[in-house]
Amino acid sequence: MITAHYEIDASDVEKAAMALAVGQSVGNPDIRALRDSDELLARHQARVIDIEGGRVTVEFPGTNFGESDGIAHIMAVLLGGQVDIDHIEGCRLVDVDFGDEAGRFSGPRYGIEGIRQLTGAIDRPLIGGIVKPKLGLSPRELADVCREMADGGVDFIKEDEVLGDPPWCPLADRVPAVVTALDGMPTIYAPCVTGDALDAVRRATLAYELGASAIHVNVWSGFGTFRAIREQVELPLFFQKSGDRVWTTGHFAMSEVVLYKIVRLMGCDMAHVGMWGGYLNESISALEVKLGVMRGSWIGLNTLLPSFSCGAHPGLVRDLGERFGNDIMISSGGAIHGHPMGTTAGARAFRQAIDPVGTTPELDVALELWGGIGSPR
Repeated sequence: MITAHYEIDASDVEKAAMALAVGQSVGNPDIRALRDSDELLARHQARVIDIEGGRVTVEFPGTNFGESDGIAHIMAVLLGGQVDIDHIEGCRLVDVDFGDEAGRFSGPRYGIEGIRQLTGAIDRPLIGGIVKPKLGLSPRELADVCREMADGGVDFIKEDEVLGDPPWCPLADRVPAVVTALDGMPTIYAPCVTGDALDAVRRATLAYELGASAIHVNVWSGFGTFRAIREQVELPLFFQKSGDRVWTTGHFAMSEVVLYKIVRLMGCDMAHVGMWGGYLNESISALEVKLGVMRGSWIGLNTLLPSFSCGAHPGLVRDLGERFGNDIMISSGGAIHGHPMGTTAGARAFRQAIDPVGTTPELDVALELWGGIGSPR
């Protein structure tokens, strides 16, 4: 059984709730079919179990879900046909208890502790580096950028989500170039394999065979694609959320709590959680809700490492750690590559912000340029 909690905007919430329950389980929300026997309805019709104002709780029978039905099918049930019912003016899926149906999902393969072991980054926030410029680099140039970030001490490198498989920097050429450049270093490298389902799985498999140490996929590849990569490629998986507000805002949407439950269910090990103090500046309370879903104990699954990015710079590192703890990754592109002393110095400034030892010229320059919370960026 799956229990879903909604916030419904309708002039008649009770009618809307019944339309959702019936329409998302057995049939037309208003008209019963001749074959809608009492036995069939008892076995398959979803039930409205609570209504408080616009808050509605619906139970979907477990018998409606087959063993091979994945997150795509479940989401089609939970947030599907109700958007086509005109007297439902808004419907937000605010939380889900997946019940026994969660058992079909493996969850993160590595989780926070596994990523720490792979990088050797113990008892401190991890530092992530993002390749910039996003587009236009040759495989050799991209490899040089990655090596410079690794030399500066980043723990994790990912390509940007807009880098596909272009002829001037094909995946088959750039992955071996980066792997060679990072040989002997503990830095995890995640090429971007965003694509349609079959292409994304094929690219992830190729990246694995060529020596990549993680996989980066954007949300637009689809939730089921993440799960397929998790099951077929034994590498850490990074969830890039850019584009997620298409799902999490508006009259018909899911909450970020639901989104990150899905991300954890389908097996990602790291995920972009958002940012505080950058050009994306979310409230501490909103971020803490998401962090609870990612890092808290939940149905026996491994934890999910949250990555803060979108304007991160060295002046924010200590504040992020103090507010959100060590079990985070702080990822940057602009403030690493835009450092006046170069990419390696930019990466080194982030590490110096975590554990300053002796003189810190790279950090000093960064703080002068970007300052801390509230400073111009």
